[in-house]
Amino acid sequence: MTPQDEYLNQVRRAMAGMEPAVRDDILRELRSHVAESMAANGGNPTAAFSGLGSPQEVGRHYRAIYGYSRLYRALFAFIAFLLAVPSIPVLAAGNERIFPYGLSIVFLIIVAAWVVWVSVAAGSRAGLMAGIAAFAGRVLAFAIAASTQPGAVVTAEGIEFLLAASVAMVLLGWLPGTAKQTWSGPKAEL
Repeated sequence: MTPQDEYLNQVRRAMAGMEPAVRDDILRELRSHVAESMAANGGNPTAAFSGLGSPQEVGRHYRAIYGYSRLYRALFAFIAFLLAVPSIPVLAAGNERIFPYGLSIVFLIIVAAWVVWVSVAAGSRAGLMAGIAAFAGRVLAFAIAASTQPGAVVTAEGIEFLLAASVAMVLLGWLPGTAKQTWSGPKAEL
């Protein structure tokens, strides 16, 4: 394997999660750029790569620009939906003990952390999708549990808390990615 192929394979690995067509187009352009740079430097691959930076930096930079693929964004939202389902305490029937409520708070923290991570790592659109999926998962799980569990008590305060925490998931999905995009400095062009 040539140094050029090794470098491009490392860039490809760093761009994991991108749309394959976009990733392949970037790699074709990058291969052409590296070949031209090597020709200008007498075939010296080290000189050609030094101007680009490490392959991990290059791949992460392109992924930051073009984002994750639709499949990954849908997977992120699906995971948020699944994590949100056990985050409502009515899913555990029984006496009012700390166990069902404490476990639901743990899942609420986990889903909130997941949504924030998605927003920061994959951008505000993916974070917003994950937040909306978490909102839908919480509301749907509550509706199913409230309608199927005999003797379930639904209070106005409980619904207000459910909606407030669910709306917070949407905000957590949108704000960090938007803030990161706004506060990050100008990106160097590759």
